[in-house]
Amino acid sequence: MAEPFSIVAGAIELLNLCWQVGSYLGKLKTAASKIERDLATLSFEVNGLIKVNESIKELWNVNKEKPVDALSPDAKHIERLWQDVNLALLGSRDAVGRLKSLAEEIVGRHGTEVHGKRDGIIKVLQKRSKDETIREIRQQISSHQRGLQVTLSALNLCYVRNSQDANNLSYDILLKKVEYWGFKVNHELAAIRAQVAVDGSDNSPKISAAAEIVSEVSLNKHFYIPRAVSSMFTGRLSLLEDLRNCLFDASTVTEKQHAQKRFVIYGLAGSGKTEFCCKFAQDNRQSFWGVFWINASSRQSVRHTYSNIAQVGGVEPNERAAKDWLANLDRPWLLIIDNADDLSTPLEEHFPEGDRGIILVTTRNPLNRVHSTVGQGSYHFEKLGEAEANDLLLRAACEPSPWSISAEGYASKITTHLGFLALAVIQAGKAIRKGLCTLANYLEVYDRSWQRIRRLCRKSSKNGGKELTVNMNVYSSYEIIFRGLEATDSVATQDAIQLIKMFSFFSWEDIRIDVLTTSVEHPRRQSKHDEEEAAKPAVKPQIEAQSWILKLKEWVLQAVMAVQADQTRPVLPTVLRDDMDNFDEDRLMDALDQLNQLSLIYYQEATESYSMHPLIHTWVRERPQMSTSEQSLWCQAAVTTLARSILLPPLDAIASAESLRRHLLLHVSHVLKYQNSIQNILSENQKNRKAFWPVLKHDFGRMQAIEAAKFSLIYVQNGYFSEAEALQVKTRDFVCARLGMEHAPARRITLFLAGTHGLQMRTNKAAELQQEVFEACKDYLGPNHPETLKVMNTLGASRRFQGRFSESRALLEKAIAGMTTTLGPEHEDTLQATDDLGRLMWMYNDYPKARELHGKAVDGMTRVLGPLHEKTLIAKENFAMAHLSFEGEVLVHGPALDLMVEVLEERKQRFGKEHPWTLYAIDNLARVKSGLGNHVEAERLLLTALPIARRNLGDNHFGTLAGTAHLAQVLVRQGRLDEAEDMFTDVIQRQRYESSARDDGEHPDRIGAMWLLMECYWKHGKTSNAICVCDELMVAISTIGGQGLGLHHPLARRLKERREELELLEPNAVAISSTAEPTSA
Repeated sequence: MAEPFSIVAGAIELLNLCWQVGSYLGKLKTAASKIERDLATLSFEVNGLIKVNESIKELWNVNKEKPVDALSPDAKHIERLWQDVNLALLGSRDAVGRLKSLAEEIVGRHGTEVHGKRDGIIKVLQKRSKDETIREIRQQISSHQRGLQVTLSALNLCYVRNSQDANNLSYDILLKKVEYWGFKVNHELAAIRAQVAVDGSDNSPKISAAAEIVSEVSLNKHFYIPRAVSSMFTGRLSLLEDLRNCLFDASTVTEKQHAQKRFVIYGLAGSGKTEFCCKFAQDNRQSFWGVFWINASSRQSVRHTYSNIAQVGGVEPNERAAKDWLANLDRPWLLIIDNADDLSTPLEEHFPEGDRGIILVTTRNPLNRVHSTVGQGSYHFEKLGEAEANDLLLRAACEPSPWSISAEGYASKITTHLGFLALAVIQAGKAIRKGLCTLANYLEVYDRSWQRIRRLCRKSSKNGGKELTVNMNVYSSYEIIFRGLEATDSVATQDAIQLIKMFSFFSWEDIRIDVLTTSVEHPRRQSKHDEEEAAKPAVKPQIEAQSWILKLKEWVLQAVMAVQADQTRPVLPTVLRDDMDNFDEDRLMDALDQLNQLSLIYYQEATESYSMHPLIHTWVRERPQMSTSEQSLWCQAAVTTLARSILLPPLDAIASAESLRRHLLLHVSHVLKYQNSIQNILSENQKNRKAFWPVLKHDFGRMQAIEAAKFSLIYVQNGYFSEAEALQVKTRDFVCARLGMEHAPARRITLFLAGTHGLQMRTNKAAELQQEVFEACKDYLGPNHPETLKVMNTLGASRRFQGRFSESRALLEKAIAGMTTTLGPEHEDTLQATDDLGRLMWMYNDYPKARELHGKAVDGMTRVLGPLHEKTLIAKENFAMAHLSFEGEVLVHGPALDLMVEVLEERKQRFGKEHPWTLYAIDNLARVKSGLGNHVEAERLLLTALPIARRNLGDNHFGTLAGTAHLAQVLVRQGRLDEAEDMFTDVIQRQRYESSARDDGEHPDRIGAMWLLMECYWKHGKTSNAICVCDELMVAISTIGGQGLGLHHPLARRLKERREELELLEPNAVAISSTAEPTSA
C-alpha cells in the first residue's frame, strides 16, 4: 500500500496546484467573452477536483486514529482503494500541471489582461490552436475526478462497515448507512460508465476495486416483476444501455432529484415492452433498494397490485397508502407501470406524488409519451431487427448451434412472415421445439392456421376487426400450439387445456397455486366442520309452532328444498374434482408444467404463482372455436374454483384464509365481469331466437347464493363495501324468498348485510335489519334463545351508535340477564354484552359503573379467550378509556396508559401500523397521554395517525372526525385556540353525521365535538360564540338518548350550569334553555 502520509501530502500539493490554476483560469475568462465560454467547463472540472481532494483529506483525518483490523475482509479492499487514490492523485497532478502550462502559453507576454482589440484576438487564436489539447486535458481531469469520487465513496463504505462506532449503532441505522454508501458507489460507477460511452475515456483501472466492493453488498431488498426474464432474451441491448445511462447519474443518490424520472416504452402488443422493462430491472437490480410492478390494464388491477406494494411497506393494503409510502421512501426505487392502456383512467393518476423514484411505463398508447421526464423520453417498439428475430426464433426452437445456412434461411422467412414481432416469434419457436411442425414446414402450417381463424371469424359473431388483424401473427402462432395440445391424448395435456381455458376467466396475473389446491381442500374441511356441528346437541326453539299452517309450511318447504337441491357435480377441471379419495397434486403440477414449457403461462417462484401474457389470455377466451355456451361453462368453472377456495365463518378466521381472500379480489372481480357479459350475450341470443317454446333462463339458485355470499366476503375484507352489498342483497332476497326469516340462513345473511351497512357508517339501515332479525328470533326461537339474546346485544350496540341510549340500555341489560341464565356469566357472548353495556355507561357519564363492567369483561375474556384475543384487547381498551372523563381529563390514576400501550403494540404487530383498529388505539393512547399532561406527545401521535385515516378511511369517517376533534382538544390545552376553533368548526358540520343520527336527534359524536368547541370559545373569551353553541347544544340534548332521557341527561345539567356562567359574562344573551321542556323520565 502507498504510504498514507505521502498520499495526503500529494492531495495537498494537488490542491495548491488546482487553486493556482483555478485562479489563473478565473482571470483568463475575463480576457474575452469567447474564451470565457470555452473555458467555463474546464473551470468547473478543476473546482470538482478541489472538492474531492478536500474530502480525501477529511476522510483521512477522521479515520487515521481508527485502524482497521487486519483480519477484516475489508482490510485488503481499503489498501487497494488507497492505492487507487494515489494513482489518481498522480494522474490529476500531471493533468493540472499540463493545464497550467497551457494556460501560460495562451496568455502570452501581456499576462491575463487584454491590451487592446489586437491582443484579445491573439489570445483567442492561441486558445483555438490548443482546443484539442484542452479537450483532452478536460477529459483527463474529469476522469480522475470521477475516479477519485467513486473511490472515496467506496472507502467510506468500508470504513462504515468496520468502524468501532458500528458496534454502538442499532442494526437499522448501520444498515441504512451501508445502503447509502453502497447505492452512492453503484450510481457513481454507472455515471462513469455512461461517460466512458460518450467520450471514450477509460477509467477501469481506477474503479475496479470500488466495483468489487459494491458487488459484495446486497443492496436490493425487494424485487417484484411480473415474470422472470427469459434466458432467450434477445436484442435491444443497446437500448438497455442507453436507458441506463439516461436514468443513472450520481444525483440519484447524492443530490435531491428535481423531478421524478419517468420513461415510456410504447408500441404493439406482443412487441416485448414488458420483457424489456423486466430485463432492465434485472440487470440493474443492485441500483435499487426496491423494484416494484403494477398492472395498469384496469382500475381494479391497479388497486390490487398497489395493495401488494403497500404490504411490503407495512402500510394499509390500498393504493393510496402504497403511493404515499413510495412518495416518502428515502431509498432508490423503480416502479414498472405495465399495460397502461385503460383510457378511462389518466396515466398520471398512477404515479406516486413527489420527485422521488424512477418509473418505467409500458403502453400501446403513444400519447402517454407526454409523461416522460428524462432523456429522449420514450422508445417505440414495433418489431425486432431481422438478425435479432432470427436469433430468438432459433433459440426458442432449441436448434443446435452453430446454426446451418438452411436453418438461418428458414428462420429469416418465418420471422419476416411474422413481422418480427417478439411474442409471435417465441410462440413459433415453441411450436417447432414441441414437434408440432418444423422449420421447413412452419409457414405452411401457419398459413393453414391463419385461414382457419379467418374462416371461423366470418362464420361466428366474433369479429375482432382491426385488433384481430394486428394481433393475428400472435394468435395464429398460438393456435398451432393449442391445436397440438388438443391432438395429444395424454392426461397431462388434457388437464392443461382445461386449466388454461379456466385461467382465461381469471385475471391474467398472479394465479397462485394455493387457490387451486384450497379449492379441493377447503370444501372437505367445511364438510367435516358441518358434520361435527350437526352431531352436537341442538338448542331447540323455546316456542312451538303457532299453528298447523306453520307446520305444513315447514314440511312443504323441506320437500321443495330436497327436490331442488343441486345434485349435479360442480363444474370444475377434472384435475380439481374432489371425487377421489386423495387429491393428486402431482397431476396438477404436471399440467401446469405443460403450459409453462410452452410459454402459455409463466411461473413466478417468489410468489408461487403463474401469469399469462394478456394477448394469450384474451385469445384463449375469445378464439372463434370457443362458443358462448363453452365460454359460459369455463367461466362457471372459474367461479366454482374461486368460491370453493373461500372458507365461511368461523373457519375463515385463520391467517392463511385471510391472506388468500386479499389475493382473490382481482380474480373475483374479473370472473364476475365475464360472467355478467356472457349472461347478457345469452339473454340477447334468446331474444333473437325464433322459437315456439320458452327458453330456460339462467337461474339464481342455491349454489349461486353461496358463491355470491363468499365473494361478498372478499369484497368486504378488501374495503369494496358497495360491491359486497350488491351481492348480499341478491343473496338475501333469494334466501328470504325461499326460506323466510324463521330459518337460520336468512337471519345470518341479513345480519351479514347489516354489518356491511355498519362498515359504511349507515347505522340506521344496519339497525333496521338487525331489528327485523331480532323480531324473527323472538317469534320463531323465543326471547331467551342464545341466538335471540346475541342479536339483542348486537341491536343494543347499534342503538348506542344512533344515540338511542334508553333503548340501548334496556336491550343490553336484558341480553346480559338472559345470557347469564342461559349461557353462564363466563360465556364469550355474555362478556361481550357486559363490555358493550360499559360503553353505554360512558354516554351517561357514569364512569365508575363503566370501569366496573369493563373490568369484569377483561377478567372474564382473559380467562376464556386469552389475554391477546382481539375481543380481550377491545375490552382492555374500553377499560383504559373509562378512566377519562368526557372532556378527556383523567378521573382516577390507574392502568390506562399501560393498557393502551399494550393494545397498540399488539395491534401493530397483528394488523400493521395503518389498520383502522391500530389507528383507533393511537387515538386513544394520545387522549390518555394528553389527559396525563403530555400534550406534545399526544399531538405527535395524532398528527401521525390522522393523515393515514383521511387517506384510508376518508374525511367523513367517524374515526377521522373523532381523531380531528381530539387533536383540536389537545391544541386547546396548549393554548393554540385559533387552530382548535378551525378544526372544531369543520368537524361539527351536520351533514357529516346524517347517515347515523336519527331524524329527530343528533349523533353523539357531533354533540361531543360541539361541547368541546363551546369550551374552546369560553377559554378564548368569545362568550357570544360560546353561548350560541351552548343554545344549539341544549336543543340537541333535548332529544339525546331517545325515549325518556333528554334534558335529564347529566350533560344537560352541566350545560345548564355552564350557560349560567356564560350569562354572567354576557348579560344581554337570551337564554333559550328556560323555554325548553324536558322529556318525560
